[in-house]
Amino acid sequence: MFPVKDPQFTIPGSTFVAALARWCVRRRLVVVLLWLLALGGVSAGAAVAGSAYSNDYEVPGTESGRATQLLQDGFSQLDGDSDTVVWHVTSGSVRDADVEQTMTATLGRIADLPGVAAVVGPYDDPGAGRVSADGHTAYATVTFDDSAEDIDASEPKAVVDTAKDAEADGLQVELGGSAVALTESSGGHVAEIVGVFVAALVLFLAFGSLAASLLPIATALVSVGTAYAGIVLLGHAMTVADFAPMLGMLIGLGVGIDYALFIVTRHRRGLKRGLSVTESIENAVTTTGRAVVFAGATVCIALLGMLILRLGFLNGVAIAASLTVVLTVAASVTLLPALLSLIGMRALSRRERRRLTEHGPQPELPTGFAHRWSAFVERHPKLLGAIALLVITVLALPTLGLRLGSSDQGNDPRSSTTRQAYDLLARGFGPGVNGPLTLVTPVDGAEDKLLLDNLDATLRTTEGIAS
Repeated sequence: MFPVKDPQFTIPGSTFVAALARWCVRRRLVVVLLWLLALGGVSAGAAVAGSAYSNDYEVPGTESGRATQLLQDGFSQLDGDSDTVVWHVTSGSVRDADVEQTMTATLGRIADLPGVAAVVGPYDDPGAGRVSADGHTAYATVTFDDSAEDIDASEPKAVVDTAKDAEADGLQVELGGSAVALTESSGGHVAEIVGVFVAALVLFLAFGSLAASLLPIATALVSVGTAYAGIVLLGHAMTVADFAPMLGMLIGLGVGIDYALFIVTRHRRGLKRGLSVTESIENAVTTTGRAVVFAGATVCIALLGMLILRLGFLNGVAIAASLTVVLTVAASVTLLPALLSLIGMRALSRRERRRLTEHGPQPELPTGFAHRWSAFVERHPKLLGAIALLVITVLALPTLGLRLGSSDQGNDPRSSTTRQAYDLLARGFGPGVNGPLTLVTPVDGAEDKLLLDNLDATLRTTEGIAS
């Protein structure tokens, strides 16, 4: 190889990182094999154990938490998840004899299904108010024995199939609720797959080398895949929300590709300066790799900050996301150097390798738009700083009117039964029917009952309350 070398500087804390890089290069096959074994082993364990996510959003000490506890104490037989069966007719009324006969029989079959605790429909006395004013839409409430996170998917699947069997010309039947959502396909990870392919294309156009462009992708996929399976297993040890794996995957792919890209870019520069493959990898990991470790640690600290919020459902999310970042950083400083050693000089494009062979190492000279722009910023720091502050302030103004809220099934795909049930209810009964407010109170004596009667009358005349 070419004899030109970087001047040797002693960087504090770099000894361990340099030794790690050398070991990974010398034992590259072992490193790759260990990562593949970790990915395969954890994935196999996750496949065998299955998922155990829990969407427990209860916040102790709040009014909603106390209300939930009162409901559990007073109505333990109806402690399970409540879902809705919604039907709509395009002509006539849901009270027509044929429609009422069909849906009454259907609700009866649903009530007899395993896992169903109770069914309350609009044709029962307790079901008053479950028919829209125009008579075109009605709904029934199906209560399961267990909460949504404890329900076997086969139970709501049987409810959906039974309800859908009642559909006919002019009669549409849809279902909504947390348990019903378990029966719907998540749609896979199409967005993530497209993002990975786009990232690979951009890297290939930037590097001109297929091998170099695929390494950041491969490193991120292996680390994120291991973390994804690890999060599945983590759900058996603590409360982990079902969106935690997706959040971890998005964060992991972002930081994983980004961190690996830093190291690959520094390695390619080292090769162009005439360093050997081993020297260039060691230099890249010792310098850029240390920055990657520091950046990853910063991200983990920020994510683990959610632990101080004392919201139980966020604890699992914080740990799951941090686990993903830790594995992506570990892969960047171990797996990536091993892979770079395997591809050798192919980290450079053919044209770059040919130029290096013919003309030898070339000094790095700052050129291009980035160099010109940085020089311009250095010459006008105050002006550009003021402009940047103004732009940021303008862009931040909408946060003054920010309204926060939780996502519901109105955000589901339009083709899903949960979204169609949501829309049918909103059109038939008004948007508020999809977000009812439940008032719960203990009753002790006739005086409390009288107060509740008065409260009911007061609420019905309150502006903004439909029923």
